[in-house]
Amino acid sequence: MPFSSERIFLEETSLVARPGVPMDDIKERMVARLSHLGIKVRSIEEDEHCVIPMGGPLPLLPQRVVGIGGTVGNVHPSTGYMVARTLAAAPVVANAIVQYLGSERSPLGSELSSEVWKDLWPIERRRQREFFCFGMDILLKLDLPLAWIFFSSLIYKPPDGFLMLFFDLEPRYWHGFLSSRLFLPDLILFGLSLFAHASNISSHCSFGKDDQQFSTR
Repeated sequence: MPFSSERIFLEETSLVARPGVPMDDIKERMVARLSHLGIKVRSIEEDEHCVIPMGGPLPLLPQRVVGIGGTVGNVHPSTGYMVARTLAAAPVVANAIVQYLGSERSPLGSELSSEVWKDLWPIERRRQREFFCFGMDILLKLDLPLAWIFFSSLIYKPPDGFLMLFFDLEPRYWHGFLSSRLFLPDLILFGLSLFAHASNISSHCSFGKDDQQFSTR
């Protein structure tokens, strides 16, 4: 992302991997990419390293400590995004605490945290997350040649073609997918709309699911 003719922001990443790609490998890829693009680095203003756990099991529920954000599985398993989901979860947690403390029962301790956890991870959210993990598992199954076949089998040419297809969907679909605001019925329609544009080869790549484990990006 350019800030000026001589100042740019560069990011080299692995979308998702199990096990995670070592940071030294990421650096080597960055050096190779810069060399290929003919970019000569004169100075580095800031160098950031980041590893984001994606997928994996939800926290053991219920438990006395109520969490939010990356500690409770709010990271989007297919994209690594978390901010929108966490911001949306904050008022849910706050309202639940106020509601239960102000009720006639006024649960305390483990009982209170158990009720808040139920509001934070209702069945609709758990089903949504399982769908996202399914998408993550598809990415994990594709090696480089298979990924190329998968993306080239869509109606657009890779690699920008898949993004074009994704953002050509109705805004509510890609907005909702990226911000975790689509739930299972709409997610199924979202998946079918992408699936309909795929060839038999890429459709075949989309089936199957590994045992759930932590992955990183």
